[in-house]
Amino acid sequence: MDILQTEFITNYLSYLALTKGFLPFLLGKKAESALMYTTSGLALVPMLRCPNYCASKAALHHFILCLREQLKETKVKVVELYPPAVQTELHDEKHQPDLKHGSQIGMPLDQFTQEAYDGLAAGKEQVPVGMSKQPFDTWEAERQKQFHGMIEAMAGTLTAHT
Repeated sequence: MDILQTEFITNYLSYLALTKGFLPFLLGKKAESALMYTTSGLALVPMLRCPNYCASKAALHHFILCLREQLKETKVKVVELYPPAVQTELHDEKHQPDLKHGSQIGMPLDQFTQEAYDGLAAGKEQVPVGMSKQPFDTWEAERQKQFHGMIEAMAGTLTAHT
């Protein structure tokens, strides 16, 4: 449980704490600003190997969707980067001893960096990279349309009860 709690604190609760700390400052600025979050393609499509990691990234993704909607009339932009697996030391034998040559898993780091930079430099608020693009561009885009439809439908209901 300690490992699972640490992972959830790192991947979800720490972002909430940082948001709570920085948001009042950013809202008080006259210039545009942004909060940037890194989730994962696994926030959209979980993997059996790491269910808690996937759940923590999915929780952050849902938080981001709601926060972006809440801040849409402000000068604070909410940006989400969805990386795929990337060839780094996160998958090496030191960090995941059961994997052989794990640092070769995923997208090459330079390719990931360029693709992520291109999306961010283009001003996109949601930047799926590599393998994360396919689920994002298909059913996640549709799911977000449903999310916005629910917001509109609930607006009248909530107004009538507040």
